[in-house]
Amino acid sequence: MEGETTGYTLSVDIRKKAKALGMKDVRYYIYASLRGTGISMRDAWSIAFQGQGLNWDKAILEREMNKLESLESVQKRIAEVQGKKAENIAEDSVTPEELAKATSKEQILKDLVVVKGKYKPGSKEWTEAVKMIADYNKIKQDEMQSEDTTCHFYLPINYPRGREDCYLFKNGLCKGGK
Repeated sequence: MEGETTGYTLSVDIRKKAKALGMKDVRYYIYASLRGTGISMRDAWSIAFQGQGLNWDKAILEREMNKLESLESVQKRIAEVQGKKAENIAEDSVTPEELAKATSKEQILKDLVVVKGKYKPGSKEWTEAVKMIADYNKIKQDEMQSEDTTCHFYLPINYPRGREDCYLFKNGLCKGGK
């Protein structure tokens, strides 16, 4: 880990957790854990970094604290401590891959089947879930049938306009034509 963590006796488990979150320093993990419990930025900094930087210019210290606070790994740990999922922190933190997976036809059907399984068979909610699955399957099949089967042919830019332009005619491979 970058930076020597003096004054702390930390277990290997804590170091592994910090590394798993992608943190460069174990002190980031300590800071994020403290922030997750509701401690202010300045106090969490003082505890995690043992007062280091408190004699810096106020603007520099604020910039460093904000930089640390904005790290994704720190935000994930704060969310873990607060008992929330990290994805709920910011709605725009969904990656395109996650969005594509969540909106894929297979994922939507899977989610509907899971919802159906939570209800008692024959109940109103169960029946509605089954109807939604059937409707979605029909939509999916309609999309498959209406798939574009058009075959595109492209003509060359220098398409021959007569015998004098045609290489086949010039080489004796074609007889006739205009």
